[in-house]
Amino acid sequence: MTMESVHEESTGGDDVRVKPRLVIFHRNMGFMGGAQRDLIVTLPEHAKRWSITVATLNAPQLLLDRCQELDIDVITPVTAWQRPSGPVAEVTVRAGRTARKAWRSLLPRLRPIMAQADAYCFTLGTGGIELIDIIPEDKPLFALIHERDKGIYDDVAQRDMEGNLRNSLVIKNLALSFLRRWDQRWHKRLWKRPMTAISANTPTSSRLLASSHRWPTTERWVAGHANFRDEHFRPADVGVLWPAVDPSVWPEEEPEQERKAWDAFTHKPAGPYLLTVGRACFMKGSKEAVQIAAACSLPLVHVGGGETKEMQRQAEIFGAELLIMPHIDEIEIAALMRNAHALIATARTEGFGLTPMEAIMVGTPALVVDDCGFTHTVTDGYNGRRLPWPDTEEGLNQWVEAVEEAGLQANREAWSKAGRERVLQRFTPNHQAEGMARAFAAMGVNVETTDLEMLPGLDPA
Repeated sequence: MTMESVHEESTGGDDVRVKPRLVIFHRNMGFMGGAQRDLIVTLPEHAKRWSITVATLNAPQLLLDRCQELDIDVITPVTAWQRPSGPVAEVTVRAGRTARKAWRSLLPRLRPIMAQADAYCFTLGTGGIELIDIIPEDKPLFALIHERDKGIYDDVAQRDMEGNLRNSLVIKNLALSFLRRWDQRWHKRLWKRPMTAISANTPTSSRLLASSHRWPTTERWVAGHANFRDEHFRPADVGVLWPAVDPSVWPEEEPEQERKAWDAFTHKPAGPYLLTVGRACFMKGSKEAVQIAAACSLPLVHVGGGETKEMQRQAEIFGAELLIMPHIDEIEIAALMRNAHALIATARTEGFGLTPMEAIMVGTPALVVDDCGFTHTVTDGYNGRRLPWPDTEEGLNQWVEAVEEAGLQANREAWSKAGRERVLQRFTPNHQAEGMARAFAAMGVNVETTDLEMLPGLDPA
């Protein structure tokens, strides 16, 4: 049975099928990083299988608009929750404590909705596990923890663009000891919970999350494949639920609307350029991206904000031309991506890396560092280039050569074709929604599943 026929049965005809009810929780959709975009992208496919309510402490307009389109209710505080920052906030675990308080304030509105639900799901980027405090143990739960908290189990988020710690080692270690205790407390509770499946977004993320809590990992990297350790459906390992790329947002051929947006785009670079997308910082390898652009004598266009003043300073040091984009919409980002010479992705500890897959979809070569999540998506020389860190002369020279290769039309066409096929086979919203539905079905939820082929993810690609 196709999902189209399932959707038709659920909305009309003599044999009307009532869709099961799902409550999706997310702490902070306002951040709008990869995990948040992933949920917005997949909501239409989830909505074909479920009657959904989304609960979040910070709901950006993009989420509200998408949910209105899909007739999805959104539960959010009158005043959006904002993550506290700074050394004192870290030492006192203020983010977790204030989030927990905010979730409890929503309970009068959430309790009747949860009572009618057939299942719960929470999806987390980094942090937010304390929301399990308000989720009852009476219904199946799918816990999608994209990545372990980078601010707790490694220190990439606590370093400046040069790689130096922002605070003293004493403050860092003190903060981490409190944060880890807080985090592990909630993860222990999650592991003991009946009717629960736990997934991360790639094998790398799964292994890192599991190692932080001494959990096993799955031996199969099929989206939504769930294992349980007892008859109460307690989790046996950490599985995987791959992120999704929406083919309709990243079409192979330039749509008319995108062409018009590009023609009217006032910040258009004058000639060939390299592109980097994401919040400028040490974790995203912004300094290294500038270094590569300087070595290639090509302008670097940056989208995503962050530490842009420091990124500009790095550009001046290396003698690179850096163009910082203001806030632009999705169509303009797609046009920037399509018209770039190449996308540069040099992030540290990246769980998956959506932007290389998006670039590939529109025919732009993706040049990525051989690290973490990129090892599951880009096969060197097949659908892009996977390269060493540019911290040696030899490594930097390989990046320069790869940028030159990215200009060859034969490479651009071959890499895009192979990459697009990989996305359509494994990383669409339908694959993610189907994987989650199958995990819930394994826990006894009466949710429709289909015969969609679910290929194992690549470890490595």
